[in-house]
Amino acid sequence: MISKDSEVRNKIALLKLADELGSITKACDILGYSRDSYYRFKKQFEAVGPRGLKNLSRNKPALSKRASPELEEQVIEIALDYPGYGQAKAAEVLSARGVVISASGVRSIWVRHNLETKKNRLVALKAKLLQDNNLPKAEVERISSLFLVDSKNSELECFYPGDICIQDTLNLGLINPIGRIYLHTFIDAFSQYAHVLLSTNQDTASALKFLADDVLPWYRQNNIKISHILTDRGNEFSGKNASSFKDFLNSQHITHILLRAFNGPVVNGLAARFEKLTVTDFFEPYLKNNKVTSIEQLNEALQTWCTHYNNHVPLLGRYALRRTAVEILKNSTGRT
Repeated sequence: MISKDSEVRNKIALLKLADELGSITKACDILGYSRDSYYRFKKQFEAVGPRGLKNLSRNKPALSKRASPELEEQVIEIALDYPGYGQAKAAEVLSARGVVISASGVRSIWVRHNLETKKNRLVALKAKLLQDNNLPKAEVERISSLFLVDSKNSELECFYPGDICIQDTLNLGLINPIGRIYLHTFIDAFSQYAHVLLSTNQDTASALKFLADDVLPWYRQNNIKISHILTDRGNEFSGKNASSFKDFLNSQHITHILLRAFNGPVVNGLAARFEKLTVTDFFEPYLKNNKVTSIEQLNEALQTWCTHYNNHVPLLGRYALRRTAVEILKNSTGRT
């Protein structure tokens, strides 16, 4: 999330990046500023601090016509969550969330915050990633490119097993006599190898336990290092109550990539496709033909189905080429 003083934060990011890189030119190239701007910002900051970096206008804004601060904040969030979307598409996303605003209304807010072009939105996103994660330039460039992936796209650019993995939690609804259950999923974007677990909870503790007890031991056993985990911004993965999830990823040297879902529980087509397959190929026929007495029974059957999926289902995609997930791993790492 970016504040209304985004221009100040971006300028401070430029000053800090120049110090870290030891090169004003490189910092300006990364964040899209000129060297003259850098020296002007530096002089203003040294003179009066952060308030000296605010853009001042001689024209008094028509405050009565301005959007509410809450609405303006959401419009700015959309600019960073979907930097590739134009004003009409951004207004559509907001409308899907029950926020009434026109495309021109979105643009007017973006113009005030210097976000009216795709280039400027990417610059702001990269500045935010730099501030929040302290990542090297190459990582910032790569992660920011993921924000340009269309929500209907089922593929992410990745280079090896464990490079980018997706964790998600799907609400499956009420199943008698268990009650409400949730499907925890973890998918390697390169091989599409999946881990699943059913739980009666959707909280951070459940998501973390699934990752620590079920997923990571398998990756360690197979000598596969997880570099990035991509999630949506569900409460179990983000926010003040999810600090334990973030702390755990930091302790494992795993980069957490947070993407906002497009009006739904999944972050991209790969997760959506797998979860849909799980529902249609496992849950619907199993619940139709079997009497469920416990979540343990359902979990055992689900694990059997997932083993079949990983070992015997030919997959589509850039890296799959009709191979199974296990075959992709064998060809990529020499290990199952």
